[in-house]
Amino acid sequence: MATYMYNEHDVNQVKNMQKKIKKKKQKRRRCFVLIVLIIIACIIFMTGNASKVKKISVSGCHLTNQENIIEHISIKSKETYFFKVNKNQVKKEIEQMLFIKKATVKKDLLGNVEITVQENNAMLYSYIDNILYIVDEDGVMEKDTKQEKLSYVQRYPQAINFDEKHLKQFIKEYKQLPSVIKNQISSIVFEPNDKDQTKCKLELDDGKIFYVRIEDMARQLTSTNYYLVTQKYPENKYYDFLGKNVYVYN
Repeated sequence: MATYMYNEHDVNQVKNMQKKIKKKKQKRRRCFVLIVLIIIACIIFMTGNASKVKKISVSGCHLTNQENIIEHISIKSKETYFFKVNKNQVKKEIEQMLFIKKATVKKDLLGNVEITVQENNAMLYSYIDNILYIVDEDGVMEKDTKQEKLSYVQRYPQAINFDEKHLKQFIKEYKQLPSVIKNQISSIVFEPNDKDQTKCKLELDDGKIFYVRIEDMARQLTSTNYYLVTQKYPENKYYDFLGKNVYVYN
């Protein structure tokens, strides 16, 4: 019959193994609880006010109003989740506004959004059905029903007798004109007739008058053409660009 000699070392090994297994189970349990708590904390953060935009600030405004910009953009303070803020989208939204040439959008880890704008100037203004329309240098057109900018835009050319459709067509061409020409124009009159349905009269500061068609204006009134005609016939008042050739007369 085999005999077994008691070895205290064997007992200690078993106990040590049981302790290790117990510690592993406890560690796994703690890790599981920690993971659950992290997930719960993330859910609370992502769905709570802590993850929403805290503040939206705008700088660089002179002609524009920062409240109007904040109202215009798609993100809202204390409503929009911070992780959903698309800086490029906000930038595009702002740059589509009147008098905005460029916008820069930044956000920090505290949930703040900082917007810096660079403005441009007015290009012309018009009245359509007794409503003031303002157009900036980028060709952006906007109604000013309260005429808040009237005193400012009156220093720029007024477009007269236009409807909204033809004004938009005119703006597309007019903004392409060289600055040396636009800076000398004091007023623009839409004078369509049976022969020329897009005829316009451009009145210059020096008293000269140009007749153009809307669709041909940018092509005909280049800097070169302007200088060639006005320097060759400096004493004339009327310059007719309606045909293939330029007709000059008094």
